[in-house]
Amino acid sequence: MPDLAAGVREFELLTGARTVPGGSHPGRGTANHLVPLIPRGWEGAPLTYLEILGPDPAQDPALAARSLPGVTGLCAQRWAAHPTGFDAAVARADQAGVDYGDVFDMSRHTPDGGLLAWRLTRRTPLAHGGAQPFLIDWGSSPHPAHGLRPQPTSSQFTTADPAASDPAASDPAASDPAAPAPAAEAPVTLLLERLEFFGPDPERLSDAIRVLTEEQVSVEAAAESGFRATISGPRGELTLTSVGVHP
Repeated sequence: MPDLAAGVREFELLTGARTVPGGSHPGRGTANHLVPLIPRGWEGAPLTYLEILGPDPAQDPALAARSLPGVTGLCAQRWAAHPTGFDAAVARADQAGVDYGDVFDMSRHTPDGGLLAWRLTRRTPLAHGGAQPFLIDWGSSPHPAHGLRPQPTSSQFTTADPAASDPAASDPAASDPAAPAPAAEAPVTLLLERLEFFGPDPERLSDAIRVLTEEQVSVEAAAESGFRATISGPRGELTLTSVGVHP
């Protein structure tokens, strides 16, 4: 987002979820907010989350402009995969000729004054319009998803109450897009309903994702490379599409 605070407000209004300040990225010009996000069908409490990234007002705006090229509003910029073995995944990509960029050491300050450090792969420009994931390894730092999880009952969107299937009936504010996100006893966990990939070379993109994640995905043929992430919450579904790709 070109304005992090505005992006957070918009996201909360659209989803009904509350985000949590994550911290700043020194030298990158950005800061983030986090929200719990669980892929539909995954069991347990997977360490997954959604990051809302935008300029850090305390840093040089030129740094953020380089970190967020082409971003003018809420969109899906890229996605990450945490492999079982980071070094093994990088070696696998090297052997297969998958261009992941380079491996970088990164860090960010947390609101409580702590410091998180991690390694990741980063390529500029993004490979396949962001549809190819980057790899991340949190090492000894606590995973950001820890502490974001609500109590189990608050992550369920299907109930026996018929009103729950109608956002306007179960949440009076849902009929008013200008209303603030509803107060909740515990944080709302959003569901990742679909992660869809597309591009002019579906086989190449599918192979790259398989090499990096060891998962097989289908890729739709399209003129431009990118991906769509559809999430759901108290106010229904929201689809975020790659930077520069028209939905």
